[in-house]
Amino acid sequence: MEAIVLDGATLTPAAVARVARDGAPVELHPAARERNESAQRAVKAVLARGDELYGASTGVGPLRAYRVDEGDRREHQIGLLRSHACGAGRELPEELVRAAMATRANQLGAGGAGVSGELLDALVGALNGGIVPVTRELGSLGTGDLTALADIALALLGEGFVRLDGSLVAADEALRDAGVAPGRLGPRDGLAFMSSNAVSIAHAALLVADARALLDTWLTVAALSFEAAGADPVVLDPRVHAGRHLRGQVAVAERMSELLSGVDGRPREPTKLLVQDPYPFRALPQVDGVVHEALTALDEVVTHELNFAGENALIVAADEVALANGNPHAAVLANAIDGLRTALAQSAALIAARVSSLLDTTLTGLPAFLALDPGPDSGALILEYTAHSSAAEVRSLVTPVAAQTVSVARGVESHASLAPIAARRAHEALDALRVLVAVELVAAVRALRLAGHEPVGAGARRLYVRAAAELSPDMHDRPLAPDIEAARALVP
Repeated sequence: MEAIVLDGATLTPAAVARVARDGAPVELHPAARERNESAQRAVKAVLARGDELYGASTGVGPLRAYRVDEGDRREHQIGLLRSHACGAGRELPEELVRAAMATRANQLGAGGAGVSGELLDALVGALNGGIVPVTRELGSLGTGDLTALADIALALLGEGFVRLDGSLVAADEALRDAGVAPGRLGPRDGLAFMSSNAVSIAHAALLVADARALLDTWLTVAALSFEAAGADPVVLDPRVHAGRHLRGQVAVAERMSELLSGVDGRPREPTKLLVQDPYPFRALPQVDGVVHEALTALDEVVTHELNFAGENALIVAADEVALANGNPHAAVLANAIDGLRTALAQSAALIAARVSSLLDTTLTGLPAFLALDPGPDSGALILEYTAHSSAAEVRSLVTPVAAQTVSVARGVESHASLAPIAARRAHEALDALRVLVAVELVAAVRALRLAGHEPVGAGARRLYVRAAAELSPDMHDRPLAPDIEAARALVP
């Protein structure tokens, strides 16, 4: 498998996903290594001048006024890592930890931290050796993922536990067996390694990959519903969308037109005159276009953060100075994730409404609730309940973290982004949305079968063939849960 090159400048969410999920190896680019080494020399120069350096010659947070003697600085760094290793709750998934490790290695290559080469090599070596430090999800406030990064750093030094091929192993043993030399801490490496939101950024990178794949799938399912309901694709006409100058709306309309390529007018005539279709079909580009826009915005933010030297203090190697800053505050990331979550909630409501439309005989001309014999048979009536339950679940997960904040460390950090919480809620929203898309797929395939209509749209037809092979053609009353689970397997 081709290695992902970590050059501190060009890492993408898609590349992070390959490392996290496909086990792609990573390779540190020489330029990234040189930037880190230049910053490391600058750290030594700052301390040699006798300048104060936060977290190296001083304590941290509310203890920043306390000085650390030169002879105690290396012990201070390991102490910082041990004292901050306080994550709690569920163990982070291995794929997320791998994503965070790749993210942090790339950020260090941007040259704002100046950690020891041994620590950076241990990070890359552990990642390539399949060594996954054990850490937990609760502890970060989005002003630096301190607890999780402390756990990761300690594992690179040979402390704590890691996952290796799924088994829990002592970190020192795993490093030794993989031939990875344990890291060594420089005069401020403990703080420098933790001074990042690498875990939250990595989580957001995986969200970008997942949401992009899910969006395309739900548009494909929507195309099947268009044909199943006999909806008019005139609403996708480029002239409708050009004047609004909204790239997301235009892009969604174009994608739907591709999926319905070959469909000319209504796929079949309704039983009564419909001048226009209901919003679940007519407003699809307008609503789902917002998801496209929000996803593009999040992609841009994440791509920047993956390649950003955001440490506090920031080491400017060329000038041999350390600049205090608030870059560990992840407000921009939290707000971008919040934007995506809100957009997902709007689309979830529209998808659920489209399921309702597919069950409505007055709109489709098909038997009520897609039953063989409406009345004695309930058909797919219950799908509407599951759809709206899933949509409600998505909506319940979109309260913006921007509406909350905290104050800690005696007011030194009197504001927090809570980006990791936003990322977790977004992940949960995508899980519920996958169920909802699966429900619509089941309803659309059932409606197409009752209509005796094979999809014409080239893009939609491919999914129909796969779904028809997995979903039972039996239209009699029976449990539909197996259909939904089979459909979920077709939703990425």
